[in-house]
Amino acid sequence: MDIETAANIGETVGGIAILFTLLFGLRQMKYWNENRRYEIGRNPAHHMNNPLIHRGFSVSTIKLHVNLTIQEMVALSREEKNAMNAMMIGMNDIGLLGKNGHLSLGLVEAFCGPYVRVFGTRWRRAVEVFTSASMFQNDKPTEAVWGGLYWLMDTFQPSSLSVEE
Repeated sequence: MDIETAANIGETVGGIAILFTLLFGLRQMKYWNENRRYEIGRNPAHHMNNPLIHRGFSVSTIKLHVNLTIQEMVALSREEKNAMNAMMIGMNDIGLLGKNGHLSLGLVEAFCGPYVRVFGTRWRRAVEVFTSASMFQNDKPTEAVWGGLYWLMDTFQPSSLSVEE
């Protein structure tokens, strides 16, 4: 075997090694992306599996309504306000993850869709009351803070979903 043949064989072996390295790297990226999606997908489950959040749903059922006033919101106990705050901020976070494509629409629907369809109009009113109250303290609108929750309420309102028979 001459030096040129040995060089060609070495170059071929080096090319094959690079190819295997690239394939291994692609495989690792695929598993990393799947694992990351799994980790992000656990966020809704952790959020929903919290007694404070359950209390927030209870307050949504009993105390909130579509004609909620600022006086009624102020009259909520500290525990009720904390529960509503935790629930709505968590739903806002889930909405932001779904809106930006970090959570699949199917996963967001499974965890949040039924609640949004039941409580969406009440939550929208609570945010409106909160926003109007905070406008007296701030010159800038706070609606941008609730972008994820608004996205959930707009996406999963009953009229926006098609009924499959």
